[in-house]
This record gives sequence, C-alpha cells and structure tokens, in this order.
Amino acid sequence: REARRDLSQSAGRAPASTPGPKMLRHLVRKTAGALTSAASTPGFAPYRQMSAAAAGGQVLVHMGGVDSGEIFSVAHKAICKTGGEVKESRSVRLGGRYSQMFLVSNADAQKINDVIKKVCPLIEHLSVVPARQTTKDLKGPYCATSPLVPFVRAVHMELPWKSGIVDEITEFLNVNGVTMTDINEYRAGKDVVLEGFAHLPTGLAEFPQVNESDLLLKLEKLGVKVVQFTKVKGQDPPPGATAQMAA
Repeated sequence: REARRDLSQSAGRAPASTPGPKMLRHLVRKTAGALTSAASTPGFAPYRQMSAAAAGGQVLVHMGGVDSGEIFSVAHKAICKTGGEVKESRSVRLGGRYSQMFLVSNADAQKINDVIKKVCPLIEHLSVVPARQTTKDLKGPYCATSPLVPFVRAVHMELPWKSGIVDEITEFLNVNGVTMTDINEYRAGKDVVLEGFAHLPTGLAEFPQVNESDLLLKLEKLGVKVVQFTKVKGQDPPPGATAQMAA
C-alpha cells in the first residue's frame, strides 16, 4: 500500500526540467571563459610551456633590452646547452637596444627560460611560448616538395637613399604581384640595402606570372641595383614531418 502511494505521488509530480539550448550555450561559454582566464594567468605560464615541450613542439624565444655586448652568441649557446636546437633566429639592434628571436625544437621551455635569465641578467623582456605548428613549420620554409619553391627568389637590392624610397620600391613590387618576406633594411653610406625573399605570383590567383627580365629591367630604370635575384633551392623536410602532418 505504501509503495503504491509513493508511486502515485511521484506520478503526480512534474518531471525535472532539462536545460534548454540557450542554457547549454550559456554554460559552455562560462566554462570556456573560466578555462581561458585560468590559462592566461602568469602562474599558469610554466605549465603551458612545459606541456608544449612535452608534446615535442617547437618554442619561440623572444628577448630584448638595452644593448650590452655580445648577447646573441651568449643566448644561442645557452639555449643549445639545454638540449634545444635553434632552427632559425633573428637579431636586430636599433637605437641602443636589441631584439632577438629564436625558433627552437626539442626544447625544454622552462630550462630555456631559466638559463637565459641567468646568463643575460640585464634582460628586460623574455617570453618562451609554443610556436605555431603549421605545415610551413613542419616541412621547413622552403621545402623541396613545396609547389611554391620555383616561385621564390633570394633578393639583395641596393638603391640610393631618398625619402620614401623603400615604400616606393616595395609598392612597385606589390603592384606587380611580388611579395617581399623576411625583409631586412640597412643603411650603407648613401645607399639603402634591402635583403629578403621575394615570392613571385604563380599565375593561379589574381596576378599573372611575371617576366623576370622585364621586372629587373624596370627596377634598374627606377635606380635600383639588383645584386641578387636567384632561385631558392628547396630543402628536404625533417624526418617524421610527413607523419606529423598526416596525423
């Protein structure tokens, strides 16, 4: 009799309500926000770095401060002593300050962070973060198997300095569908030196393929001395890159 009473009472109650779509979206947003907030706190940084290193990914080291001697070789040597391999680097000195970047594989991010602070005590900025893992990163910037390699040129140009000359030349190249990447600009006496890589249009997008002889002739008419405009030789991808991309 008691069991029947309980069943009849429970049958008369309304069933527990389930969250609707709006409520579910709200809960998901709150949870994602809480996780993002926690991951962005300074105390969480070492765990982000260590997780990236544990996954076998590359890290990007960025450091800077007041120029105080041969910092590049000191930092490079310190990174290598941690077991990391410097794949690429950039070093710039301007106005009494320096900025350096290292792309490091096989990295222990926390060790790199600690050792650079030790060997470069005057450093003002240091970040060691996971590098983006793109196809370009895995295969190398100019992999031999990339269909874009035939359209890449190593460039060295010298031009008489005048106000706005660099903007004028790079705009001329852009109008002709040529994109300059990894560009470095130097002052050498009365001249400006531009070095970098030029990506010619493939003819598959909005720009048709360019006639290189005509392009170089037009540059010379603009007063540009083209010291180098040569094809880039593709590099073989590192071992395991194909398997990583397939995964």
